[in-house]
Amino acid sequence: MKQDEIRRKLISGTIHVIARDGLDKATTKQIGIETSINEAYIYRCFEDKEDLFAKTFDTLDDELVAKALTHVPVMYIHQMEYEMRCWAFFVSIWKFILGNRDKCLAFIRYYYSPYFVKYSAKTHKTRFIPLVEKFKDAFLEEANVWMILNHILNTMLDFAVKVYDGDVSDTPDTAEHVFRVIYHSVKQYFKKHEERDS
Repeated sequence: MKQDEIRRKLISGTIHVIARDGLDKATTKQIGIETSINEAYIYRCFEDKEDLFAKTFDTLDDELVAKALTHVPVMYIHQMEYEMRCWAFFVSIWKFILGNRDKCLAFIRYYYSPYFVKYSAKTHKTRFIPLVEKFKDAFLEEANVWMILNHILNTMLDFAVKVYDGDVSDTPDTAEHVFRVIYHSVKQYFKKHEERDS
């Protein structure tokens, strides 16, 4: 097995272990067992466990941003009402999050941990720059688009956990409710229609 393949397998195994057991129980031994790869290979492919966690998060973060960017064009369909564009964009990301339970749980557990602050916050912000650039024309000049996008992400993740935990059902009504919570909290920052679509 080539080193790149081993790295990918270790990252995939780390996602499953973190999603299942949490960060505290995601030991290198457990990841080795999950992947059927000798634990020593972790230290050949990564600096240490923290680096493996960070690279795993980077992989998930890259995938999320790439997914979001593929759906940005819907925001520029001027024939659609703006709220409908936002809904179409939201639904694509919401379905992606709920359709990737282990990835989402691993992302959430790392994102809300001290590891994220120490190892990944800076690169996460840099990674979101293309999305900020794509969305900034929709918002008032004084709006902090980075903070708005983070608010949207945090709200979606919070509700996704409620779905995973069985507190709410994965239904169209739930999706509609999550969208309404987000839309009504950010619409005050939108430019007027004629400014936004000019």
